Amino acid sequence: MTSPIKDVLQALNKHADLVEAALSGLIFSEEVSPASISALRQASALRAVGESGYRLHPRLREYLHDHLQLIPAFQSLAEIGSRITHMQALWTEIDTQRFAVDQEALSSLLESMSTSIYDIEDSVERNLLILQTLVSTRFGNVKSLATKRSQNNYYQNQTTYLASDLVRLARVSEGIEREASARGLDELAINLRRGVLTRLMGWQASLSEMQTEIRKELYRTREVERQHKLLARTDMMLRQQPAWRGFDVDLPDSIPAFLLAARLPALAPHVEPMESDRSITDEMAAIAKSLPARRLEVEDPEPPKRYTLVEDPPVERKPSPAAKAMVRLARAAAVAKSPISLAQWRDTDADARTLRSDIWLVYAVLGMRTRNFKVEVLPDPPREGEQFAHSFRDALVSSRRTTVTQGIDAQ
Repeated sequence: MTSPIKDVLQALNKHADLVEAALSGLIFSEEVSPASISALRQASALRAVGESGYRLHPRLREYLHDHLQLIPAFQSLAEIGSRITHMQALWTEIDTQRFAVDQEALSSLLESMSTSIYDIEDSVERNLLILQTLVSTRFGNVKSLATKRSQNNYYQNQTTYLASDLVRLARVSEGIEREASARGLDELAINLRRGVLTRLMGWQASLSEMQTEIRKELYRTREVERQHKLLARTDMMLRQQPAWRGFDVDLPDSIPAFLLAARLPALAPHVEPMESDRSITDEMAAIAKSLPARRLEVEDPEPPKRYTLVEDPPVERKPSPAAKAMVRLARAAAVAKSPISLAQWRDTDADARTLRSDIWLVYAVLGMRTRNFKVEVLPDPPREGEQFAHSFRDALVSSRRTTVTQGIDAQ
């Protein structure tokens, strides 16, 4: 029983020579058999270019380059910013479809999210592998110093973009993992932790090392270029003045006295720790035995700290003048046979006059209502053009018992 996948693999296997030729560049229909081109075209392994040219499928070319580690001079790193955006969009749809009736759609979204996480992980690993290979070969695949400098600048920009994408990936992954754990999607949270979050710190550390190496390579390239310029200027000067023999220095025949008086420092043999010679091993053992014994410094134990509980003396809180006035007002209202005006009562009490009239009025109204007294507010007349009053000028206070008695007397 055949399947489309088997047919594709059989076509690639049968025409492997043509695939190898297409990997290195453009092929033309005049150079190969039309049957081979037709078979690979049917398997979508070749793409038409121009009138008679064909190129290998980009994804197949990338797979073969990764497998064979064939890295061009200006190989672009895999872009993960769009994949992060796709992962955010998938999480929004998953959060929307979480309570939907169609569980099959939710399962499909979760599978797409797992695939997206794996693709991001594979892309980052592939980028780091490309950078490690380039660093190990010192960014080869170029034939001139100017091209090498351009290549180093190119990869410096690529690593900068990748570093910003990794920062964004950390922020998005942490948010999705936290929300997935809170919503009971444990499998998705585990995939994010295993695939991205636990490996993110290693990725960032490796990328930082790559950026350091690229900066060093740029510095070395500038130094080599500067030395080449100096060498070219010297060569030009020697070509223009072939008879020049260098700088003439008149040296004395006698040796200066300070050179004869100087003495070289005493030479001491350097002992290698990994030396296998028997005499050197015995000498190292003798040196180790002659070392003074290491003195162990024992610190005196500190006595345990003792703490004394210090209790502050009770502080007697004295009532404020306004509170005293409030108590007297309550007593007066409890025995009064008619309502008491708060504004008029304030004029008769010294403690009540310590507050401003408006503050006393609000304070007394709240305090008397708290003590279960009946308070009737006397509002100001409404302003011109308005139907309701927004302020009051006085209030009448009376006890509930007085109100009931007045009602009985009225009957």
